[in-house]
Amino acid sequence: MQNKKPIKVMFTDFAYYNRYTKVQMYVPLGIGYIAQYAKQKFGNEIEVSLHKEIDKFLNEVKKNPPDVVGMSLYYWNDAINKYVTKKLREILGNKVTIIIGGPSIDSDIKQQKIFLKKSFPLVDGIVINEGEIAFSNLLEKILSDKKNAFIEPIDGLSFLKEGEIISGRPIGTSTDISKLGSPFLSGLLDDFLHSDYQPLIQTSRFCPYTCAFCVSGKNRGKLRGFPIEQVRDEINYVAKKFADRPHHMLYLADENFGILKRDVEIAKIIKEAKLKFGYPQSISFYNDKRFTETSREVLEVLGDISKMGVTLSLQTENPEVLKAINRRNVTNEEIDNAIMWANKLNISTSTELIFGLPYETKASYVDTLNKSIERGFDAILSHALFIMDGIELNRPDIRTKYGIKTKFRPLNSSYFKHEKEFIAEHEEVVVSTNTFDYEDYLDVRKLNFMFYSVFTLNFQKWFFQFIKFNKEISISDVFTKFMNPNPNLNWPSEYIKFVKDFTNAAKSELFDTKEDMVKYLKKLYEENNNDVAEPSRINVAFVARLIYQEKKWIKDVLLTLLKDVLGEKMTDKDYNIASSLIDLGTLERIDLKAEKLNNNNEYVISYDINEWKKNKFKKPIYDYEIEKKKIKFLTCNNRLSQINGLRQHSEELVTEDFYIKAIDSINPRSNLLHILDY
Repeated sequence: MQNKKPIKVMFTDFAYYNRYTKVQMYVPLGIGYIAQYAKQKFGNEIEVSLHKEIDKFLNEVKKNPPDVVGMSLYYWNDAINKYVTKKLREILGNKVTIIIGGPSIDSDIKQQKIFLKKSFPLVDGIVINEGEIAFSNLLEKILSDKKNAFIEPIDGLSFLKEGEIISGRPIGTSTDISKLGSPFLSGLLDDFLHSDYQPLIQTSRFCPYTCAFCVSGKNRGKLRGFPIEQVRDEINYVAKKFADRPHHMLYLADENFGILKRDVEIAKIIKEAKLKFGYPQSISFYNDKRFTETSREVLEVLGDISKMGVTLSLQTENPEVLKAINRRNVTNEEIDNAIMWANKLNISTSTELIFGLPYETKASYVDTLNKSIERGFDAILSHALFIMDGIELNRPDIRTKYGIKTKFRPLNSSYFKHEKEFIAEHEEVVVSTNTFDYEDYLDVRKLNFMFYSVFTLNFQKWFFQFIKFNKEISISDVFTKFMNPNPNLNWPSEYIKFVKDFTNAAKSELFDTKEDMVKYLKKLYEENNNDVAEPSRINVAFVARLIYQEKKWIKDVLLTLLKDVLGEKMTDKDYNIASSLIDLGTLERIDLKAEKLNNNNEYVISYDINEWKKNKFKKPIYDYEIEKKKIKFLTCNNRLSQINGLRQHSEELVTEDFYIKAIDSINPRSNLLHILDY
């Protein structure tokens, strides 16, 4: 066998390449691990390569045909994978074995059968859950007898034989990851460690929670950690590679970082790398959903560079909804304690909420939004539920039970034409159920944008926190008024146009069928000289416009809105402090295009706004009145290095695209603001 020519194995994790996706590309870590494990096991019997670009992949296929192709599948590359499987069969016929795996593969046998018959009829088999052992089991069969590889069951795989599913022994999430080598340290991922990709590291595997809206919720298994020394070496390896690009964030692929006691040590390793190499300056991870003492210790180490700080992703607080989605949230007391703890250490707090879950109503969801504000979360991320292959909520009987109705929207700028065939990805968004209708969805869609603008990107947050102390109206009501201007008032035409543009974009992003969506995008693409148009990531595009390009009408509109909300109750004092807070919100934002990023302005104010913020805006600003003080607008080295790195690598971008990239890449988002000091 050793004298035979090695079989050629090509792994894919396809992505879309255009000017809008440059900060959305990630190192293909998943296929890296599978390739690494296979290479360790079979050595010179196989030749492996990793691919994210479709053209490079197909050119290599034609030049040096593979024996086996392993494809990573998730909702963001479903269409491109279908296209490539068709191309592979056209080029190589049955000479190539095609295997597909990833989060989109359901553990339910009925769904697997549908998947193989309807979604991907051209593939030979599917990997269930983790892929290293299952894929290597297949390679072992092929190396010994390729023609008969799919006669007997293969552990960890499913395939069709005479129209019926053949499944091997489930491997699930039982891989001994202590035996997985590192695709970083072996050099397998070196081709992706440059500025077109965001570095991604995994320190542990498995999520013990069973949420029905998540692809991980269907899995059962055991939580396992990679060897700590391997993790240390990977962090230092990546830090050295990205030391000259501090604006790149380091992403941890762990689903609950801080769930293992040793994660505290890993946090210290990351911080040591920052001090030694200048990287990472920012890091993104989800802390353990239970937010234990270990989570606290992790954030004590990483709090100043953590993108989201303490994240308590509640999703909903409706008891009926929680039961339907197999979820149990932390208690009210635990939430309050976590926020108080983070506040003392000056660590930001955030929550994520999802509208569209079974039994949720517009009223119950808005109530959760308002409660999240009152609790003092710094960031409140409000999402629309979308469903995909691989989650329990997408199974036909579940969709019928809850009356789930959906529409389709483009997935960012993930579309292009390849050899005359147009390819586009989609999200299937829940727009109604038994408990809410389409109009409710559109109302919440506007609220989502405002919560993103104010509670993620800090758009005029001082003003909106001030306005909430009129007890007769909530911030969500004010947001609704902002996005639905009172027709009886005189508004700037630019403001009316902005709201109208957003409303039209929110409606037009949705299509009744996937085919209608693809037809629309194809027309748009061709009219734009075979290039992507403005991204369909409406929140990001419009918040970039709102914050950086719509400045001249903001103050007039907000003050008019204040008059409309308070009516006769508004005093001159209310008006003056609101005006000052709007000015403050404008001055504190760093001018990303300025020749000098440091702001030498000073601003005089009679309220201790830093103390007000420190206390999570629990009391009216009038309780913080002081002698007049001058506020200075400072810019720390961390902010300067990230923004300068962004500017150096964005010279080719037009203004709108630059601001979108800034919002995507500068983290924590507070680094887009000056530090306020007296």
